[in-house]
Amino acid sequence: MDNDLQKRLTIKEYVKKYERHVAVGALVFGFIVDSLTLVRPDQLFGNVILLSYLTLSALGIMTLVFYEKKAKNPPFLTLPLIQFSFGNLAGGLMVLYGRSGTLEGSYLFFTIFIAFIVGNEFLRNHYARLNFNISAWYFLFLAYLALVIPIVIGKVGTGIFFISEILSLIIIFLFLYILYKVSRAIVLVVIKKVIISVSIILVIFTTLYLTNIIPPVPLSLREIGIYHKITRTFDGNYTALYQKPSWFEFYRSSSKKFTRVQGTTAYCFSSVFVPVRIGTGIYHRFEYLDIPSDKWQTVGLVNFSIVGGRDNGYRGYSEKTALRPGTWRCSVETKRGALIGRTTFEVVDSLVPPLLKEKKL
Repeated sequence: MDNDLQKRLTIKEYVKKYERHVAVGALVFGFIVDSLTLVRPDQLFGNVILLSYLTLSALGIMTLVFYEKKAKNPPFLTLPLIQFSFGNLAGGLMVLYGRSGTLEGSYLFFTIFIAFIVGNEFLRNHYARLNFNISAWYFLFLAYLALVIPIVIGKVGTGIFFISEILSLIIIFLFLYILYKVSRAIVLVVIKKVIISVSIILVIFTTLYLTNIIPPVPLSLREIGIYHKITRTFDGNYTALYQKPSWFEFYRSSSKKFTRVQGTTAYCFSSVFVPVRIGTGIYHRFEYLDIPSDKWQTVGLVNFSIVGGRDNGYRGYSEKTALRPGTWRCSVETKRGALIGRTTFEVVDSLVPPLLKEKKL
């Protein structure tokens, strides 16, 4: 019996001593797993994982309040559990949001998420503060609702985003009420700070959304490229002629160089994933970089409707004639102007037609 007790104490001391390294390792492992498993936001498995993180962190916060009420130290794994749940939840959400936007269009939003994940490892002492715990939980819960509510309702848009915010406020106040029932005295001490923190988070999130900095979840770009010719086949698929990318452009569907001969038309092809039941409109925006002003000038805007349900995304293309040499880009945007994805290419003149490859899209 004494040996068993000694062994348990040794394990406990070991975990306490290296719990930071264990938490970091679990965070990295969880982020890798999320990258591989959280392929689309409407997957049941992925949502169960994210909801599990939210539930575990909420239970951890309630445990802290319960033991603080009794003036006792909580179980020694309570704080690491909250940290683990917050870190992996933030990592999982960043994976899904990352699939729905670009670093160029949403760098500020991704910076906030990265700062949260990194800060999650360096602000351990703050996990003993109820205000910080609830604020962090609300931030992640709001980000999750903004992702999943459009899928549940079957629509996207500003109105749906505001529904997500209203629901987040209802849930956070229910959560506070539960904490209040656990310990009235403790909650009354921090309630004003919590309300201020939640209000600030809500204002920041709303501002980022209205300025199109938040990625347009749950839409995500599956593929985009610039082609010389696109033909729709009888079976509903597409074939395309394109210039093969250089070996170091392995991440591109087509070459960054677009060789133009007289009368050549550029085709911008995109495949945008949309969850089942959702139908919406998107735009292809052709822009040319004006060298004197160093600003992008819109020279073409094509809109078309897309519907959800296809794993590899809803396919569509637009055409641009009257090309001129220089730097161009084709952006895929929502009706509000939020950037889903884009590709940049360089138009060069040539008297000799380029060597083109053919592929199915």
